[in-house]
Amino acid sequence: MRRNAKSFLAAFVLFFPALASAQHRGQIACARQDSYTYLYTSMTTMDVMRTLQCGEQVEVTGRYQGFFAVRTASGETGYVGEGTLVLLKDKPGPTAPLLTTPQTTRPRTAYDKPAASPAPTNSAPAGFDLTLPINTPIRLKLSKTVSSETAHVGDTVDLVVVEDVLVDGLCLIRSGAPAGAEVTEAEPKRRMGKGGKLGLKVKYVRLADNERAAARSYQEATGNNSTAGTIMPLAHGKEVVFSQGTEITAYIDGDMYLKRASFQPAKSVSGPTSAAASPAQPH
Repeated sequence: MRRNAKSFLAAFVLFFPALASAQHRGQIACARQDSYTYLYTSMTTMDVMRTLQCGEQVEVTGRYQGFFAVRTASGETGYVGEGTLVLLKDKPGPTAPLLTTPQTTRPRTAYDKPAASPAPTNSAPAGFDLTLPINTPIRLKLSKTVSSETAHVGDTVDLVVVEDVLVDGLCLIRSGAPAGAEVTEAEPKRRMGKGGKLGLKVKYVRLADNERAAARSYQEATGNNSTAGTIMPLAHGKEVVFSQGTEITAYIDGDMYLKRASFQPAKSVSGPTSAAASPAQPH
């Protein structure tokens, strides 16, 4: 029995070398050299961490149905679509560093890696003494259900803030404050089993001083795979439904200069820490 098992393993390696030899590196493949793909934080929610440029190399850490788990040259971990990555054979000898591709002149998206910031200065514009930093995360949730069956591109979508956002002991964004998003893609399910498609883009959030702060986040789902939102299976395809209460993390889109006198101190209760003290990178 043991000999038969060894013979089977040898035959497997002989006839299926691609599966027997490990492949630990991949390269982003696009239809056009100046294009890109998304690096997702999750295969379930499809939250976008950032873009990966065509030709950029990543370390492959796992493979799942429809996705590869990867690590970028800068150490970020996430997931890319199976069709956007070409596996590379490991070469003998020392491991070469991952190949990175310079940003092309294509228009930037909300998920491109932020450009290098200039050296920080201690001076704010005259009359301002408080800054709400770029990339400060804001937890939001949908105020009502949005469906690919009834939504139209350009529709306004209402959200509310889930928890306070604090900076320097001041509450700049209150829990329950309104925020706004826009439907950027909306396609109902079609015949022949083609699922629907739905995309939402966060535009702004209301500050505690009643000003609007520009924000960004993008959520997209299709009725053909497991993505963000609740997917309702129907006959001959699926509609995409972002249910009321679905949480979305958005990010402040650019430093915003404010006046301390316009904001109240945070309540001294156990709760969220200052989200803007060390802003996270966009997803």
